[in-house]
Amino acid sequence: MFKKIKKAPSYFRSINKRINRIGFFKTVNELIKYNRFYYRLLKNNGIKVGIKTVLFHTAFYTKVVNLFSEISHEELMKVIPRSITHGIYEKIKLERREITYDKHKMYERMLQGGITTPEIFLVTAENSECIFEHKSFIELLKLAETTRVLVKPRFSNGGVGIHLLTPKDKILDNHIYQEFVYNHKKIIALQGSDYCGTIRYVIYNKSKEEKFPVAASIQMNGGKITDHMVNGGSYSASIDLKTGKISTKGLDRSGEILEKNPISGMQIVDFQLPLWDEVLSLVEKTCDEYTELPLIAFDVALTDQKPLILEINAGCGTVAAQFDKGWLYHPFVTDYFSVKP
Repeated sequence: MFKKIKKAPSYFRSINKRINRIGFFKTVNELIKYNRFYYRLLKNNGIKVGIKTVLFHTAFYTKVVNLFSEISHEELMKVIPRSITHGIYEKIKLERREITYDKHKMYERMLQGGITTPEIFLVTAENSECIFEHKSFIELLKLAETTRVLVKPRFSNGGVGIHLLTPKDKILDNHIYQEFVYNHKKIIALQGSDYCGTIRYVIYNKSKEEKFPVAASIQMNGGKITDHMVNGGSYSASIDLKTGKISTKGLDRSGEILEKNPISGMQIVDFQLPLWDEVLSLVEKTCDEYTELPLIAFDVALTDQKPLILEINAGCGTVAAQFDKGWLYHPFVTDYFSVKP
């Protein structure tokens, strides 16, 4: 609850920017229409809605209008909030916690399926007991003196709680201690930082025979440990799904459009991502392993040798991945929801 309260000022600042641009009454009217549309869309399609849903959509609205200051109301209505991507799983009554939310079980299954992921050193339970131990915690503390070891919550999302292990740390409950992934040298050059940036690849995994790419974007880390658009101060840009070239200018968390990465000074548009064919093959292989998941958002890291799956998400946050394109009439929505303008 405290974290949500802490975020409230940023939401108010976002709304204030909108008010300064289009006026108070237009902003309030837009926000009401936006909430009403998605409230009805969810309710009419059998998804539970209430005050939490309205508050969530208000928060989502503020993120969108902050990032896309020139977005029109018509375009705004086509931007899919997280409740739609998660609502698909509510409609099919699939419990996702054991599949993707528990990152330990997610990595175990991918490993069994021959899917490339970073090496896991140690996993703890809620009482700090080790439930997987390739290296002891003492060994990891020693390793952290000379090598980066990534620590991430076993149950979390949005980049929250991710940090590097230090030699004086204490073991944490429900955490994963993992190999730190270094990007491909071309990605490092673009970012101007050797912290890991990722590719967010969203795909509609309709069946083994039918897979519909939704969108792809690059998340550049902005010189911080996480590349999450909201939590890490990163820069995002859309990727052409077929070629693997960056197809739009960058966007930072304040909504500023960037022709060049501000850290490296490199041009963003038309940057060719390496190993793109390998990324597409890895995504398809993973979809075949998770045929029960209709919508998957991948976090893929490109290294000098190969792409690695850092995480998969059943349902996803959508702000950065959509960039300036709405998803309202994409097949992954229209196959599950009755959508009216």
